[in-house]
Amino acid sequence: MSTNTVDKPFGRLHVVLLCLSFGLLAAGMTFLALSNSHAKRKAVADEQSFLDSLHLFPAIEFADSLYGRVELKRYEDESPKVVVYYELDSAGAPTSVVAHETHYYENHQKYIDGNRHGDAREGLWYAYYPDGTVQTKGYYVDGKEDGRYTVYYPNGNVRYTGVYKNGKQVGEWRFYDEEGTLAHTENY
Repeated sequence: MSTNTVDKPFGRLHVVLLCLSFGLLAAGMTFLALSNSHAKRKAVADEQSFLDSLHLFPAIEFADSLYGRVELKRYEDESPKVVVYYELDSAGAPTSVVAHETHYYENHQKYIDGNRHGDAREGLWYAYYPDGTVQTKGYYVDGKEDGRYTVYYPNGNVRYTGVYKNGKQVGEWRFYDEEGTLAHTENY
């Protein structure tokens, strides 16, 4: 009889602990499922951010002695309107090979900026709003859009994004409203 008295309280306590453990386990699994859902959304956003920030061509350091800076156009206040960077020859004189080009607004903010190879856009190019916020980010090969292309609202949210191949839109393009909600997609 003493065994039954000892077993019953231990049995009840064991059942209570077991139920409590299952309850905590279920709550933990629910939390993990929600976290996993959040993690998946974050992973998609991180992947998009990675793709948008990926530079397919190496950045050019214009402070490097391999490039010469020439202001092609100026505003009335003598601030630069268009600046190009040329490769230099062995004597240090500018060649005809343009490596980079930057256009400025009258308020001295960048308007468009990117690498060139001769007369053609090459690599990553940016366009900016007058306040300096990025408006467009896109890749070029031989002067044609080629690669990820993203246009932003002034608030920084993506307006639309997709991929160009040899100057033509390809695949799925996503269009968003100003709050960042996907409005519609189009396939090319």
